[in-house]
Formats: sequence, C-alpha cells, structure tokens
Amino acid sequence: PRYTAPPLIRQGDMQARVLGELLRKRGVIMEDDTHGGDGMMSNGGYDGMDVDDTNCARSNSNSGGSNNHYHHHPPQQQIDLVVCSPLTRCLQTSSHIFPSYFRESCAGTASNATHSSSSGQQPTTSTTIKAHDKRKEEDNNDALHDNVLDRNCRVCCHGDAREAYGMHYPDKRSPLTRLKSIFPTVTYHHLLTENDTDWQPSVRETHHDVLRRIQNLFHWLLHQNNHDNIAIVTHGVWMECALLHYCPEVLEFGKMRVYNCDVYCGTLVGLLDDNGIGSGVALRDVKKVQFYQA
Repeated sequence: PRYTAPPLIRQGDMQARVLGELLRKRGVIMEDDTHGGDGMMSNGGYDGMDVDDTNCARSNSNSGGSNNHYHHHPPQQQIDLVVCSPLTRCLQTSSHIFPSYFRESCAGTASNATHSSSSGQQPTTSTTIKAHDKRKEEDNNDALHDNVLDRNCRVCCHGDAREAYGMHYPDKRSPLTRLKSIFPTVTYHHLLTENDTDWQPSVRETHHDVLRRIQNLFHWLLHQNNHDNIAIVTHGVWMECALLHYCPEVLEFGKMRVYNCDVYCGTLVGLLDDNGIGSGVALRDVKKVQFYQA
C-alpha cells in the first residue's frame, strides 16, 4: 500500500521537461515565462534545458529518437486544453510539460463535465454492480450536451484517462484532497470521489474495459466546444488500446509499442449514421511526432 500512486521518478521528470521545451520550440504550447538565465525555473526546479538534444535523443532511443539533430518546424496551432489522468505521476508529467497551463488554468470542480466512473468498466460478476454501472452510463449519455468546460479552464483531470487499474497498487489513485493540495489550479471531474473506489485489490480491468473508457472520453471531448486543440496526457496501455482500435497501422498492427513521452497527433471526429444521429468517433490523420531526424 505504501506504493499507491507513486510520484514521477527523476528520469521521467527530466524527460517531461525536455519534451515541454521541444513542444514550445514548435509553437504548440504557450511560452513559459518562468525561465531564468541559468537553466533553472523560478521554483528552483530544473527546466530541462541543461540536457542537450544529443543526450535527449539517446535517452529516448527506444521511443523513436534516432539521432541527435533537432527537427525544426514552423509554429503550429497552440493547445487550448490539457486533459490528464488523475494518477499523481501523470499530473506531475503534465505540470512539467505544460507549466504555464497549470498556472493559468481556472480551478474548479468540473461540475459540467462527464466522467464514466472507472468502476463502470470493471469486469465483475455482481449483478448489483452491473445495474449500478448501467445507470451511470445512462446518466452520462443524457448529460453529454450540457457538459462543456469553461473556456478559462486549461487543465482538466479526468478519470477516464487513467491507466488500466486493479490489483497493482501503483495504479491506485491518491485521495482527491491530496491531489487538490498539490495541483490547486486543476479542474477535477465532479465524479472523482475522495478515495479511489474504482480500484479493487482482486480484480483488474480488461482490454475491453479500458477501451470503453477511451470511447467515453472521446465522446466527452467532442462536446468541448470552447476548446479546439486538446492534449491528452495519459499512460502507455491507454494509448496502445486507443491507437490499436482506431488506427492500428500507426503501431504497425501491434508490432510497435508506446514508450514514455511518445507523442501522437491526429483529428478526433464524430461519425453520423444515415439519419444524422451520432454513431461513434474516429481518429483521422494520426501520426507519431518525430523530434529528431538523421
């Protein structure tokens, strides 16, 4: 139990800060005005700039960095909203990649946001729990159109973005009050309970359970009309499930894996049937972002 929701290790901390710098160079995220002239951030933490591109490429060689030349790109549209997992290490990763977003975000409870509680995805034989889960899904579907985040929200913590959970303590979320004390500007989904009631010591999510959470999150994202360009900061299993379901060719139909600080971009679109009724979602033009080239 002492390993519940462990913090980010130093290597992950540095990788996230370097990734943030690379994204800022591309103009994808807002500039961070906390940099001093000595490679340190104003809060005393390293900003990652003391790690040159050569070292970064080598340290990420397993995640697509093939050489030590930075690939320059013209400025692109900036990200409007960061949606992240409620696990501590993921919130820390997000805060290192998007420090300005965490400072500027308008804190709230996301009372107008839907989250299919992860407990609705647990494989179980309990008829009572299944009936309870069905009611949750119906409530979420009815509320989707009214659940739009305020345009001042920059960071939202959403339970459907969390890693596959159950049985392993590192996948158990910290108490909500603790998360709010560490990340006070983040908007937390209103269905995130104080304690992680979804995680169970003897049952673990299946691939289907994770995929259902992914689909629920994508449907919710389609209704965020105040934000056009959204970044999801999540976990490896979550990303692999999403990519293999919606665009398996990106991972060479399972031959490739997703590694720490890998970045993929694409367009999320809603699908309509012949009667103009929503019938699902799709990911278009998905590709892995390459920061280095030979």
